[in-house]
Amino acid sequence: MIKDKKQLEYYMECDRVALGVKRKKPKLIGDEIWKFERLMRRLDYARTTNNRFYELILKLKYRNLGMKLGFSIPCNVFGPGLAIVHYGNIVVSSDASVGENCRIHSGVNIGANAGESKAATIGNNVYIGPGAKIIGNVRIGNNVCIGANAVIVKNVEPGITVGGIPARKISSNDSSKHLNKATEMVKMK
Repeated sequence: MIKDKKQLEYYMECDRVALGVKRKKPKLIGDEIWKFERLMRRLDYARTTNNRFYELILKLKYRNLGMKLGFSIPCNVFGPGLAIVHYGNIVVSSDASVGENCRIHSGVNIGANAGESKAATIGNNVYIGPGAKIIGNVRIGNNVCIGANAVIVKNVEPGITVGGIPARKISSNDSSKHLNKATEMVKMK
């Protein structure tokens, strides 16, 4: 949860760097994914300020833009340095927890297993390829690369690449060449 204005600025700057954007503000027309991420961070912060009217306005904007882009992503799930690569269906459970520097593609589903309420805990520096499904209360280690259309139903050790249905180790390569480690590039003020 984003607790103060400094932390909000840090999260938003990390997201900008993770997306590889050079500008400081989104364009008036375009940059919808970046606008969505900024709304998500502002809404997370607004929940700590007790300004219910501001929170309601942000929630409506966030919901509408999420529907337009095909995202069902709750606040307070992703750490700083989130990079949503394309718009298209992305569904994330509010019970999931994702660390810093996550790069996520379209068609991804991170959810609970039938009858369970707990969802995945995903480490730092994780690349999630297009169409990947992460199902149930699984743990994914740091520096993991999840291949396109992989279905993860078991824990994944750190620093490897997984793929397939069900997902299994396919390489000892980590995620470092697939994402920007924004939290290492941005210093909190």
